[in-house]
Amino acid sequence: MGLSLTLNIAAQTLANTQLEIQTTSNNISNASTKGYAQETAVQTENPTIQTTFGFLGTGASISQITQARDNFLEQQLMNATTNDSQYTSLSTELTSIQSACSDSGDSGISEALGNFFDSWSTLAQDPTSLSNQTGVYTAAQSLASSINSTYNQLNQIATQIPGQIQDTVNQANTLINQIAQLNTAIAQTSTSTSQPNDLIDERYEAMDSLSKLIPVSFSQDPATGMVNVNTTDASGSLAVVSGATGTPITTSSTITGGQLGGLLTAQTDLTGYMNQFDDFASTLMSQVNSITTTNLGTDVFSGSGAATITASNSFLSGQTSTNLGASANAMGVLQDTPVTFTDNSNATLQNYLSNIQETVGDDVQQANNNQSFYDSLTSQLQTQQQSVSGVSLDQEMVNVIQEQQVYEEAAKVVSTVSTLWTAVIDMVQ
Repeated sequence: MGLSLTLNIAAQTLANTQLEIQTTSNNISNASTKGYAQETAVQTENPTIQTTFGFLGTGASISQITQARDNFLEQQLMNATTNDSQYTSLSTELTSIQSACSDSGDSGISEALGNFFDSWSTLAQDPTSLSNQTGVYTAAQSLASSINSTYNQLNQIATQIPGQIQDTVNQANTLINQIAQLNTAIAQTSTSTSQPNDLIDERYEAMDSLSKLIPVSFSQDPATGMVNVNTTDASGSLAVVSGATGTPITTSSTITGGQLGGLLTAQTDLTGYMNQFDDFASTLMSQVNSITTTNLGTDVFSGSGAATITASNSFLSGQTSTNLGASANAMGVLQDTPVTFTDNSNATLQNYLSNIQETVGDDVQQANNNQSFYDSLTSQLQTQQQSVSGVSLDQEMVNVIQEQQVYEEAAKVVSTVSTLWTAVIDMVQ
């Protein structure tokens, strides 16, 4: 039994080492593969046998090939990825919005509003001057045009966001379905001692991609190897993958994170900005028209809001210098007088406009700050994850050398046993 057992142990060692070398080679090959987790061939001591001299070892066997994964760390990374993606998406949209309503005070609506009031101030100095009257017409038309242009640019962005939301929902549902299908495949191929690591890697990559689109939290069933995946909407936790079943989300979902959450927030914010610009335009028209109707019997502006505001080209026609002067003086008072807007705020027209622009700027800055924070956090967690699951080429090379040495020593044992068997046979003969 001695030589035979020794030969069996050596043969098992050769087989074990071949498998370890294959595992190491696979690690090296996938060192740059996204979602791949380092694999290890786990050796387990074989049962001992009892002899007259005591219990004798019978070598070792490869019991399973495991992955280096930390579910807690991966969940933390997905959370950070979700937030990073949310604020990146929000920042991108808000930056476009800020660009559309960009106004330094020397350009845009602010400049047009200032020129409008300045033209009336100039008219007050000489109401009969045709040049001064032309200046008022030009300033009024420029102001209406500036408001139209800004609002229409915002409206163009508003019409694009639903398409982006639909695309994001479609991508998320594709990934949700993929995770459910992988759950089924993993459950079907897993055994008590082995698991399909390649399918688990693919599933993790799908969940990681999903976490960029919507919030993702997951738990794993140890019996089947399946994962259950939840997301988060305004009402709380929402199941999107339950074992082999995927539940799609819709464009009406109120997802609170990820790229979709960023787009939904941007859509809500943009609606608010457009309502404020509409309020500004409506209040401007009512206040200015109130003055000219009283003094001139005609309106300067017409329209139903920022999208349709236009300026008349005849509101000064046939007016007396007295009426023109009264209107011009009243415009000077309006410029510095707070008025009440439909949102119940009380401010001058210029200050209300500035508040809109400051709100957009503050929202952009906040989104940029959050994006920067979560981008840094994501990078830190990715480094931590790689320290657990990533492949270290240096370590793998050390493993190859160790495995080679074990293989060579086991081969020597086989050679030695072969020599001894030959000697025994010669002795018997």
